[in-house]
Amino acid sequence: MYSEKLVRRLLIIPLLTFSSALCFAAPQVGVRFSPQVWIPFGNDSGIKDTSGNALDLYSVGGGADANLDLGLFGFLSPFIDIGAAVIPPNKVSTPLYFAQGGGGLSTYFYPTPRLMTRLGGSGGLAYVSYTSAASSTDATSSDSGSGGTTTQGLAYYWKTKLELGYRFTPTTSVLGTVGYTQILGTAATIYKGISAGLVVNLALGQSEGNLDATIKKQEIIFPITYYKSDKTPLATVVLRNKESAEIRDVEVTFSAGAYTSRDAACGSAKLVQRGDSIEIPLYANFNDKVLGFTETTKLQGTIKVTYKVLDAAKTANQVITVVFNNRNAATWADERVVGAFISPQDPSMLELSKYIAGLVRVHSRTEIDKNLQYGMGLFEGLRVYGVVQTPDPTMPYVEARKDTSKLAYLQYPYQTLSYKSGDSDAIALTMAEALESVAVPAAIAALPEDVIVAFPLDMNEPKARTTFSALNDFVFQDGKVWVPLRASMIRDGFLRAWKEGAALWQSYASEGRKLLPVEDDWKEYQAIALADVDFKPMKPPEDAVNLAFENVLGRFVSTEVQPKVERLLSEMTGEGTGRQRNSLGIVYAQYGLYDQARAEFEKAVKMDYPPALVNLANVAFLLKDYETAATYFQKALDAQPDNKAATIGLARAKYELDDFAEADDLFAQVKTIDPKLADQYSYLASKVDVGQPQRASSAAADRGGGMTWDEHE
Repeated sequence: MYSEKLVRRLLIIPLLTFSSALCFAAPQVGVRFSPQVWIPFGNDSGIKDTSGNALDLYSVGGGADANLDLGLFGFLSPFIDIGAAVIPPNKVSTPLYFAQGGGGLSTYFYPTPRLMTRLGGSGGLAYVSYTSAASSTDATSSDSGSGGTTTQGLAYYWKTKLELGYRFTPTTSVLGTVGYTQILGTAATIYKGISAGLVVNLALGQSEGNLDATIKKQEIIFPITYYKSDKTPLATVVLRNKESAEIRDVEVTFSAGAYTSRDAACGSAKLVQRGDSIEIPLYANFNDKVLGFTETTKLQGTIKVTYKVLDAAKTANQVITVVFNNRNAATWADERVVGAFISPQDPSMLELSKYIAGLVRVHSRTEIDKNLQYGMGLFEGLRVYGVVQTPDPTMPYVEARKDTSKLAYLQYPYQTLSYKSGDSDAIALTMAEALESVAVPAAIAALPEDVIVAFPLDMNEPKARTTFSALNDFVFQDGKVWVPLRASMIRDGFLRAWKEGAALWQSYASEGRKLLPVEDDWKEYQAIALADVDFKPMKPPEDAVNLAFENVLGRFVSTEVQPKVERLLSEMTGEGTGRQRNSLGIVYAQYGLYDQARAEFEKAVKMDYPPALVNLANVAFLLKDYETAATYFQKALDAQPDNKAATIGLARAKYELDDFAEADDLFAQVKTIDPKLADQYSYLASKVDVGQPQRASSAAADRGGGMTWDEHE
């Protein structure tokens, strides 16, 4: 019979699931007892009432089931099913006696913490005793009785149930149940009907208040990235629900006492079934106190887990040991990490860099790129201060750079100034911080052999390409012209470090490397300002710094000027022309050689070359002889009334002589005929009350340079 085969097959499923669960799972064992009312439905007796309707063989009866079940995966439950029932007769002489044994499978869920819903089915063997209305072939033994044949023996059964109920505690629930049951003989269906009743569900062997927390994937933390701890996991905590029921509204936080600003919210979960586990990343809100760790340090933190079992709030705490590297620790896996060690507000560096920059400002040459001069002065100032390159004895830069998994020791610039030594990376960071502290941008390139520190010229790329002869000495990147310095060569001086830095950079040109501006590094690694540092470097003698700066600037000028002068002189026949002498004077003037420049301009004036008058005026202006400058500018305008260079030059001279009204008129003329030229000298448009010795200007620092040299008639 098909129904018999179906029951047999269905019985295999829960039995296999049950046995597998015992071997491999960690189930919740429960017992279920269910008294029920059995209501027959569709058991035709063959007898009809006066209206012609068929009468049921049985009337309403009762029984009870007992189940042993296993809760698996938070939603599945195989179970062993036993039970018995007595169904009173209707049109037969004796009741139906029913005893069952089998297995089943159900699924359950919780719409709310206290509401449980279960749907399942079961099947198996049954022992039955009943009296049929007529003779039956189902009997294994029979006796004749009034009104039918009494039959006893084995049969099959299957039934389905739907349960809905309330959980009083995680281990105790009472549910209402409705179901449908069939008892199958070998030839016919013996009984069909629905059932209704109550289910008492008891979980066995479970204890309250059990949540297990274990740590995995724990990281050793770098103090320099403490501010990222709320975004970068320090570990992963695995929470396993060992409660006697599912847990809800799980919240995980972490704190570490005085080293955290507040509890960090790490993660949450709405529901974790009993026996299940979840992984939560651990975050923290570490504060700058961790920057005080000068060696590897362990501290204790607390993982706090709050959750609900049914409606009861519970808390579990887990202590974790957090390991910090020392504050100088880093790896070269990300070159941008140098940004953490470069702070433009470092008091120790400002004490030295502002001093050196002040000396450079006094002795600088107005027409030479100002960033170049600051770079020269700071590099030479650090050299005079006594900084030398010494490989790190425990982890040299070259070795750490080769293997980016190795822990490197990066010195803060104040340490390099204090020790007066450091590996090439330490010197590069110190130079970069010196530049940034005086508002000159810096960039770092951590190459395998050495570290390059670079800074951009103040001039743009087109001007640099026409100004300098050795363009291979520069790095052209993102519209800026960078000067690369090989940090380890600080004892060899600026010019040698520049040449070697450019050569080293060129050797990597084919790899597509780029300089990493420090301002971009700061986007990923915040500059660290150490609060516990109280170090003031001893300033090197002023004369020594001045001499070093003037020497390097002089050698640079000589290197740049000499080939240009030789080329111009080679093009002259005899004394040359006024234009040639004027061009030679401009070369001298642009490198601060004012005596030589003035001599050439005077020769050009004698050769009746009018633009030389403007350039003579420019030299006088640069030497702060504003009266003479104004006289020459006026002569140039008398010779060429539409000369824009002479007009703007005269406006600047009048401005410095406090003749503001005429300066305004002249500036207005230039603004009308050449707005771009006027924009270069926007400080001339500033206004102050009459009688003030000088007008306030945001561009006051640029008033002494930026001359417009006149080269053509």
